[in-house]
Amino acid sequence: MESNGNFQKTTTLLLLGFIILMLGNNLIGLTNPDEVFYTGTAKEMAQQHTWSVPYLFDKPQFEKPILIYWLLRFGFIIFGVTGFAARFFPALFAIFGALVVYFLCGTAFGNKAKAFLCALVLMASVFYIAMARSVFTDMVFSVFILFSLSSFYLAYHDKRWKNPGVILFFVFSALAVLTKGPLGLVIPLSIAAVFLAIKREASFLSLR
Repeated sequence: MESNGNFQKTTTLLLLGFIILMLGNNLIGLTNPDEVFYTGTAKEMAQQHTWSVPYLFDKPQFEKPILIYWLLRFGFIIFGVTGFAARFFPALFAIFGALVVYFLCGTAFGNKAKAFLCALVLMASVFYIAMARSVFTDMVFSVFILFSLSSFYLAYHDKRWKNPGVILFFVFSALAVLTKGPLGLVIPLSIAAVFLAIKREASFLSLR
């Protein structure tokens, strides 16, 4: 019965996430300068037939790390060069973020109803919706940070997952770095380091 309840809540969150965070992403054009900047760069990378060097106005530009441009290009490959394609991955990551909050809170609280409510509150937040429906690095970056810290939590609270959790902690931190720069490592590592210092378990992040 519990597994059925989890499935129903997960399915409901996926459906609501699609409606709230993704549906109709193409109804408003790319008007924000940052949206045009990221989208234009990904389009020019495709024109230059490169996955490693961002281009804008036919010249290399390295203002942001590469991962957001990769996601945009994958979106264009799947859906064509459209506003929906450009905003697809920020919205998808927002949905993933809500699901991780549900499972993380369910584990922490031991109460699936409270966890479901936490995920709903997150998805209903105006700023969260705005970031999910915009071509910015912020949503992808913050969800990678969430994944990283959730992996740390799993590793710390379930010793069976200690090594995989620690590895995923650093993998998701690295992906955050590829999205927005060194803060992708600084933020989760600082949080984990402070927690482990309080617990006097500074060596926890070492694999064994």
